[in-house]
Amino acid sequence: MNKIALGSAQFGAHYGINNRRGKIPANEVFEILDFASASQIDLLDTAFEYGESENVIGYYERAHGCPFKIVSKLPQCAGREVKDLFDASLTRLHAKSLYGYLIHNFKYFNEHPDIWRILEILKAEGKIEKIGFSIYYPTELETLFKRNIRFDMIQFPYSILDQRFTAYFSELKKRGIEIHVRSVFLQGLIFKEAAFLNEKFSKIKDTITQIRSLAKDKGISLVALCVNFAALNEFIDKIIIGVDSLGNLKEIVSSRNYTSNVEEVLSQLATLREDDETMIVPAKWRI
Repeated sequence: MNKIALGSAQFGAHYGINNRRGKIPANEVFEILDFASASQIDLLDTAFEYGESENVIGYYERAHGCPFKIVSKLPQCAGREVKDLFDASLTRLHAKSLYGYLIHNFKYFNEHPDIWRILEILKAEGKIEKIGFSIYYPTELETLFKRNIRFDMIQFPYSILDQRFTAYFSELKKRGIEIHVRSVFLQGLIFKEAAFLNEKFSKIKDTITQIRSLAKDKGISLVALCVNFAALNEFIDKIIIGVDSLGNLKEIVSSRNYTSNVEEVLSQLATLREDDETMIVPAKWRI
């Protein structure tokens, strides 16, 4: 199984701290999707809130057929709006059903739990194979467990620096939940040289320097180090990675050739975690 899944935020919006280019032109998106399919990448991750992302994927489906499973996400909305928003996503994606559909705003769901019942109905009708949540904090996952909400899929951030969910992997698998992780490059922060990091990141400058030095010592790229750190986790089903060019995707795909190199330093990488959320949660960066 190819663990890499293609994130599509850059298909429809400017996304990422290191993204100077902005939204990718549609013709380049088509080239990226062609290469992804040829590389046995079988899942696309998108969302209603990713600008034109769903539309661009839908254009590709109309022109070429879509060999991908698609996961999209429900934006903040009232319960009465859920079905209309889901149907709008299907129309934009030129799809009859979705592999996965996730609640994108956990705080809003917590205040309006009736939304979940509507997703359960859509699943029972065969319009969604798996329903679940896109979350940011372990406390959100604990809330789902405490409320005994039966979900099929979960998505959360995971990287060398951000290992907050590590303690939950085993329990998620026991429950048969499909695990997708994102932000393995921490929105591109990992690629910034420590000397050029905003002073707000002073606490993790040394750690980023260690990560860069380790990659250099092993003779592999930072991309290979970060991707394989997640890929070597036996509990993870998919690693959602956004790209800003075809060359970027080719580098990510080829990075899987260095799994054994990263395996040699896996235990060392695990010690480089950072638990200060102001350092590892982009919503708290305020830059």
